[in-house]
Amino acid sequence: MVLGLTAPILGSINNSPSSLFGASIIKKNEGSSGFPPKQEVSVETGEENEKVAFSADSIMFEFLDGGWRERGKGEVKVNVSSNGGKARLVMRAKGNYRLILNASLYPEMKLVSMDKKGITFACVNSEGRDGLSTFALKFKDPTILEEFRVAVDKHKGSKTLKQLRL
Repeated sequence: MVLGLTAPILGSINNSPSSLFGASIIKKNEGSSGFPPKQEVSVETGEENEKVAFSADSIMFEFLDGGWRERGKGEVKVNVSSNGGKARLVMRAKGNYRLILNASLYPEMKLVSMDKKGITFACVNSEGRDGLSTFALKFKDPTILEEFRVAVDKHKGSKTLKQLRL
């Protein structure tokens, strides 16, 4: 008996504009979603007045507690300010574009090679701990590493490390 009763009910769901509970099914117009139209929002990253001198995909590590910890993968850039000539390293995580490196270049900044595809440096990262930290970048090709070294050496600013700490 139960089988005989369920078949007509299921059939009425598929063929009728009403539901099991007697309420009518309201169909919306295909064009309206019920949400207000999307509005464009201008996003400011702080990089609007800067020229990109170098850009490449990389993996960033930070030296913490006696070992290297991965901070993220993404695009690292050497940005040069168009009005003051100051340069900085900027890196955003791939996918969500979270800022993981934001550090000014300074004349005493030393770049030390690490294996064939890696390089280490010390800087004050505004997006992390206070004070000087040691970071490493690993690129997929040694030629990209050399391009990074040339761009950083060319655009080291006139600010000293002591001035950056103030």
